[in-house]
Amino acid sequence: MSDFDGLRIALSSLYAQQKAIQVTGQNIANVNTDGYSRQRVEMTANSGPVTPAIESRYTGPGLGVLTGDTTRIRDQFLDVRSFQEHAVDAGLKQSQSVLSRVELAFDEPSDDGLSKLISGFLAGFDDVANNPDDLAARAQLVEQGKTLAAGFTQLDAALATQRTSSIAELDALVGEVNGAAAQIAELNQNITSAINNGFSPNELMDQRDQLVAQLAEQVGVTVQNGDHGQVDVFVGGTALVRGTKAAALKVDVGTDPAQTVRVTWADDSYPAGVSGSAGGLLSAVNDVIPRYRAGLAALSQQLASGVNAVHRTGYALDGSPGLDFFTTDSSGNVIVNPAIAADPRLVAASGSAGATRDGSVAQQIAELTGIGDSYQQLVVKLGVESQAVNRRVDVQASIVQHVDAAKEATSGVNLDEEMTNMLQFQHAYDAAARFLTAVDQTLDTLINSTGLVGRG
Repeated sequence: MSDFDGLRIALSSLYAQQKAIQVTGQNIANVNTDGYSRQRVEMTANSGPVTPAIESRYTGPGLGVLTGDTTRIRDQFLDVRSFQEHAVDAGLKQSQSVLSRVELAFDEPSDDGLSKLISGFLAGFDDVANNPDDLAARAQLVEQGKTLAAGFTQLDAALATQRTSSIAELDALVGEVNGAAAQIAELNQNITSAINNGFSPNELMDQRDQLVAQLAEQVGVTVQNGDHGQVDVFVGGTALVRGTKAAALKVDVGTDPAQTVRVTWADDSYPAGVSGSAGGLLSAVNDVIPRYRAGLAALSQQLASGVNAVHRTGYALDGSPGLDFFTTDSSGNVIVNPAIAADPRLVAASGSAGATRDGSVAQQIAELTGIGDSYQQLVVKLGVESQAVNRRVDVQASIVQHVDAAKEATSGVNLDEEMTNMLQFQHAYDAAARFLTAVDQTLDTLINSTGLVGRG
């Protein structure tokens, strides 16, 4: 080993510790930067020549330290788990939000909900049964019938509006997904260019990982590493991003009677297997909201058919046979029969023609409590479903918290650890400088003092 090798060893250490200090400073500077991954300088010992020269061998202790790439500290398996759990969490929260809005539309229990309107309507028939010839009681009953019918129509319209807004929200979300996919494809290109030109792509990779995490919450994705630092992103097993190319999704509202909504691939309209927030919205527009609208429609038909069946057996105040109390308008909504609405005397309260003081038929209708019970069952079902989703959201939030904590422990910046590293690298730098000084002094002695002979 040449004495000058000591200078190279000291210099390599100075360069290595200086780079490590700079990377540590970068970590500290980005402690509050969302999506930043802790970085580390890879150092390896320079063992000297591996293949000795002819007729010689290398017996030195080594030639210092080599600095490799500055790597991001990431755990690929934790990243995959995080994508999966966040997708589930986002889907559940979307379902929770939809059910909360449906509960708000039903507005139970309250003085304005259908439950009060149904009980008030039946009580109106009870009032007519007690005073069959009272025109004021009959008029009040008709108004209560109108209010109840309008309540069913308004609640159905509110649920329909929620479905429309959820479809619009899904369409906006898919637009964001397509934009993020295009950005990931562009970042793939930039990362490859940076690698090929000898630059560090770490910050670009952090940006890309944030976009992938966003896609995981929105539609649920899986990721596969590609060549030259690129990644491929898949939705439902089909590539949304492959290298520098990005595909696109779209929202397709079907022409079938149910107007089924799907998220499909823009190029071939084939269904994309989305989850996450998009999956929650699809469940809302294709299952949750239509299911409660169908239940509400069944209740309105139960009300109309039940009341009409009894009402037709009675007689109006003028002795004419009873008409259907409820009918439907051009939109299929249940309304009070326009003839009865115009003339409350046509309310068939009597069990026989001409018996103006007979309220037996009105009393039978007042005792039709089945519609109220059915409505309560629908409301209870909604409450139970909402509570079940709320519990699942709480459980999933705990899972996500643990996964994020594990991920943060691996790739997040810990100031105490970074300050310890800073001190370590500073002391190593000082030691390398002292070693360089010692070698310099040794060489100075060798060069300037060795071999001098004093004169007598």
